Amino acid sequence: METATPPEHEARVAEVRARLAEFAEGDPSPAERALVLRLLRSFTAKTPGAVDLLARLLEAGDPGPVSDPAHSLKGSAANIGAIRLADLCATVEDQARAGIVADPGRTVERLHAEADGALLAVQAVTARYEEPV
Repeated sequence: METATPPEHEARVAEVRARLAEFAEGDPSPAERALVLRLLRSFTAKTPGAVDLLARLLEAGDPGPVSDPAHSLKGSAANIGAIRLADLCATVEDQARAGIVADPGRTVERLHAEADGALLAVQAVTARYEEPV
């Protein structure tokens, strides 16, 4: 996994925390903590496979099958506050719908870097929600 520089990592952590605060403000209840943990764990479990699928489709160069997985990953990333990953996926989705796969090698590289950064941020935030109350 590529590591983000500390300011980038802290910015990603802040983005995830800000989004999750919409689900569980202040001192979250046990039910809110459980919801947030489910979201974070689901993202952590599903993102690597989603990224691998999208990367393979991008590398194949056919925009047709790219838009749906890009849309799905965009939604997952946006739901937990991984804004940079969501924005990249939105761009990929828009381009695919327009019949374009722009610079697949560079896009896949960016996709992996953004996903890795998002996963590191999610891991940091998950640790907070796993702490005993």
